[in-house]
Amino acid sequence: MGTSTSPAMLESGDNLNSSSDAHVIDESPPKPSVDSTLEGSSTANGKYFQFWTGMQEDLRARIPLYADDWKRPKSLMTVLNATFFAFVVQLIPALIFAELLDQQTEGSLAVDEVLLSAGIIGVIYALLSGQPIVLLGITGPVAILLGKSYGLAEQYDANYFTFFWWLCIWTAILHILTAVFGLVNFVWQISPFSTQIFEFFIAMSFIYESIRDLVKDIHLLEEQSEERSAAYASLVIGILTFYICWKLHFAETWVHFSRQLRTFLTSYNMMIAVVVMTGLSYLPGVAQDSNGQHGIHRVRIRRIPWDWQPTTEQGAEPRPWFAHPLDGISTKGIFGALFPAFMLYLLFFIDHNISSILTQAPKYNLAKPPAYHWDFFVLGLTIIPCGLMGLPPGSGLIPQAPLHTRALCTREYKEINGVRRETVTHCEEQRWSALLQAMLMFVALSLIKVISWIPVGCLFGVFLYLGVGAMHGNEIWERVNLMLMYSKKRPPIPVVAETSNWRVVQYYTTIQVGLSLITFGVAQFASWGYIFPALIACFVPFRVYVISRCFSERDLDHLDPVGESDEDYQKEQRELYHVEPDVDESQVFHGFSELRMKGVDHSPADYYHHHPGVQPPEDSSEAVLRNRHKAGRDQSNGIQEG
Repeated sequence: MGTSTSPAMLESGDNLNSSSDAHVIDESPPKPSVDSTLEGSSTANGKYFQFWTGMQEDLRARIPLYADDWKRPKSLMTVLNATFFAFVVQLIPALIFAELLDQQTEGSLAVDEVLLSAGIIGVIYALLSGQPIVLLGITGPVAILLGKSYGLAEQYDANYFTFFWWLCIWTAILHILTAVFGLVNFVWQISPFSTQIFEFFIAMSFIYESIRDLVKDIHLLEEQSEERSAAYASLVIGILTFYICWKLHFAETWVHFSRQLRTFLTSYNMMIAVVVMTGLSYLPGVAQDSNGQHGIHRVRIRRIPWDWQPTTEQGAEPRPWFAHPLDGISTKGIFGALFPAFMLYLLFFIDHNISSILTQAPKYNLAKPPAYHWDFFVLGLTIIPCGLMGLPPGSGLIPQAPLHTRALCTREYKEINGVRRETVTHCEEQRWSALLQAMLMFVALSLIKVISWIPVGCLFGVFLYLGVGAMHGNEIWERVNLMLMYSKKRPPIPVVAETSNWRVVQYYTTIQVGLSLITFGVAQFASWGYIFPALIACFVPFRVYVISRCFSERDLDHLDPVGESDEDYQKEQRELYHVEPDVDESQVFHGFSELRMKGVDHSPADYYHHHPGVQPPEDSSEAVLRNRHKAGRDQSNGIQEG
């Protein structure tokens, strides 16, 4: 029986059981559960507008556990491994999105701002959130939205950073109001129908933008171009970077090398690819970039070493860190910023909450309850310093946040019904790993010269890998492949074997592909492309009121499997990709498509209902509720005995 603790290779046999003064795992036979009506749960009775109730539940459940979050972990090495792993898997994508923002905002938001933002919001969230193992950072959709909305400030004749100040403040207010009034509960209406489209759109955007930026400097339509040779070199670097990332992505499936080495290669594939190709770009004979001319273009850093000032061109006067909210903007511009703020709010509502749900999936066997309302409130607080300082805001990361949780887990393989399955025996639920990885972003800023060595082609090669990886695990793309496959060769997964008719699958998939293409076209080619979060949000009621009338409930159980368990999902993926049972699925399939609601706790009350062996803190509302039910049962038993 093998045990694996994290993608950072180290096995930790002594890290099998949770120990916590505030949380006691009862190994005795399960006690009678609390009333199935889940009295006290803000989502139990379908109410979505409940002032303060959700946040109150979250705080009562998590405040008594706050001190326990800072205690020495059972396995210090597991936490350190997870910290470095989380830092690496967030840093490289952050550099990619920084490069995109640099291009689309004319240098207003660049590498310095992105890394500083990741550090600040990460520290705030690690200190104040209810569930700190969720990682915050700058995401691809945020980079697309901020880039597309950059021209709005000019339309309102406003200073960009003043306009951005109001954009972020409006967004923060919307987050805070959503948390206070319990509107976070609407996230439970989201199904795989919408998340699959969202992921498919992200995959197409990543693939398109990476290829576009790899080939645009070649200038094929021009007879002569002084930069063409360097552009070809960047293209080759990008292709090789993508190839290394993709090959190492599946290292876990190799039959060569030890499991620890294969896990290391899979977990750190992006870092390995960037280091290798950066080194090769300095081989003798390769033309080096000289002030942006006639050489391989590298990550653009204006000031080396960084002097802790906002991004400005060399010799230019840096802008102040804190913009004046009324400087260079009219009343029309102030309220005009509300529209892109609402788009950013919609994006974060979907992005962050799904990241939080995936991070706290039942398969991780977490010993502490969720805090969705309070966490969304804290996310709103993190946006405020971003607006004040002119930094891009961030939200929960996918797949980095779930992978961080997985890295904190001690796992073992057991034979269940004759099948070898992976089970989590313990997860290090603490605040140190999220806090330290955020603080490492400040270290990265102090080593900005090293970052400036990385060829831009490397980043766009990784960007292409992220897009292809998202497409690879997307269920729309899987069904498109099945549609092109000879019917007798299709694997007997439920969507193939248990739907009423294969034509139903084709119609459903065509609708999803069409909606994805519409979203992609609007986001990439329309001047008002920043509205794409509204399109994605509209897919939720479209699924409820239109799709449910066009397809039978039996077919939708397989096409939109919101009630499917995570175990069934993993089983289908293994059958589809012919992956061996003992392969670490964390890198093979991970993303929005993995969203499954079965067994997911909606609130602390849900958590303690589903985990009767876990004792809630004595002063929490769940403990009061459980004692009330116990007293009621005792009284009832006394009456019966009498």
